Amino acid sequence: MTERPENGREGGIPPAGARVVVVGAGFAGGSFLQRLPPSLQRSGEILLVDREEEHAFIPLIHEVAVGRIHPGSVRTPISRDDSASYGFFRAEASGVDLDSNTLLTSSGEVKYRYLVLAPGSVATPPPEDLLGYFQTFWSLSDALKLRASLNEAWQGALRGESHPTGGLTVAIVGGGATGVELAAEVVALFDYLKKRAARAPALAPKVVLLEATERLMDWLEPYFHEVALEELTRLGVEVQLNAPVTDANDKGVKAGDEWLPAATRVWATGVRASPLVRDLPGEHDDAGRVVVDEYLTLPGHPEVYVLGDSGLYEHPDLGPLPPTASVAVQQGPYVARDLRRRLRGVPREKRRPFEFFDRGYVVSLGPESAVATVVGGKLKGRPGQALYRSIFLYYMKSFRGRLLTGADWAMEQTLGRVGFEHRPASERAR
Repeated sequence: MTERPENGREGGIPPAGARVVVVGAGFAGGSFLQRLPPSLQRSGEILLVDREEEHAFIPLIHEVAVGRIHPGSVRTPISRDDSASYGFFRAEASGVDLDSNTLLTSSGEVKYRYLVLAPGSVATPPPEDLLGYFQTFWSLSDALKLRASLNEAWQGALRGESHPTGGLTVAIVGGGATGVELAAEVVALFDYLKKRAARAPALAPKVVLLEATERLMDWLEPYFHEVALEELTRLGVEVQLNAPVTDANDKGVKAGDEWLPAATRVWATGVRASPLVRDLPGEHDDAGRVVVDEYLTLPGHPEVYVLGDSGLYEHPDLGPLPPTASVAVQQGPYVARDLRRRLRGVPREKRRPFEFFDRGYVVSLGPESAVATVVGGKLKGRPGQALYRSIFLYYMKSFRGRLLTGADWAMEQTLGRVGFEHRPASERAR
C-alpha cells in the first residue's frame, strides 16, 4: 500500500492508489469514513479524493442566504491533520476507467481495489435559453451570491431608488423542499428588515414561488403540501401552482401567460447527478443517477459502490429512494459494514443487502415553523421547527459547527442578520 498523502494538497503527483478510494466527503462519503472497520484504519488503506478543502452543510444554506447563519458555521475542514484514519488528496475526479480499476483526476490517475463514489449532486440548471437570467441554488457559493443580491436590492429600496422591474420582488422557480424553504426564509427576512429599518423602503417586498405542477413537494405525502401552502400564504409568499416558467429576461419571468417583473430570480427545480456518475455505464434515471444493486454496487462491477445522490436504489417496498441526506447517512455505514464482511471473505450470497429505515422527513417553513413526519407521526409549527433544528444539529459533522450554528440561532435577534444592513450606505457613512 502507498504512504499517506499530504493532507489537503492540491495538484502535484497523486498517490499511486489505495485499497479503498472514496470520492466525496458529503453525507454518504463522510458517514462511510466515520464507520471504517479496524482493518481499514491503517495508513495507506483509504484515500479520500475531493475537490474542496472544506465540506459545506448544504441543508442549511437557505439560512445562510438570509443571514440567519454565518457561512463559517456550516463549513467543516475535510481533514485538519494527520490524525485522520484516511489520506486526503485534493483533486477533481473526472472519470473512472472500470477496466483498469483507475480513478481519473485533474492531477492524474489513482488506482483502487474498491471505489466508493459519493460525489454528490449539482443544481439542475434552467433551459439553455433561460440560463443567463437565473441564479441557481444548491451550494454555499450560491447562497452567498443570493445574499449579496438580496442586500443590494434592499439597500436600493432604502435609498428610494425607483425600479421598474420589481426591485424587491424575488421569483423562486421550483416548489420542492429547497424552493419552499428558501421562499419562507426570504419573506421572513424582508419582514425582519422592515421592522428594523429607520424608514419604509420605496418598494414593497414581494416573494413569488412558481411551481409547474399542482402540488408543492409532490414526492412527499400531501400533508407537506397542505401545511406548506397554508404557512407560506400566512407569511405572505405568493404561491403560483400549475405555473411553468416559459420565458425570462433580465427584467422578470413569464409563468403561463403572465409576466412577473422580478429583479432577483432563483432557479431551484432540483438536482441532478454529478457528471462523473452520468458517464458511468448502466441504466440512469432522468436526473442522471445510475441504478445500483441491493449491495449499492454498480451492476457488473461489484468493486464499485455508488452512494447518496449518485446511486438509484430501488427499495422493495418504497420504490426508488430519493436523493436525500437521510438516505445517504444510512448508506455510508452500510458500505463500511459490507466491506468488512468482504474483507473477511464472506461470500456474496451471505452478505446482507442494504436496508433503509424511513425515519420521516422535515421541511423548514421559516424561523418559527416547520412541517415533519417522524416514524408515522406528524408535526408542524414550532414543534416541527424544534425537531428540524435538533435533526440538523445532530447531522452536522463537527462539535464546532453545532456550537456555532446554535449560537447563530440564539443570537439572531441580538446581532442581526449577517450580511444585511438596516440603513442605506449613505447614512452609515455619516
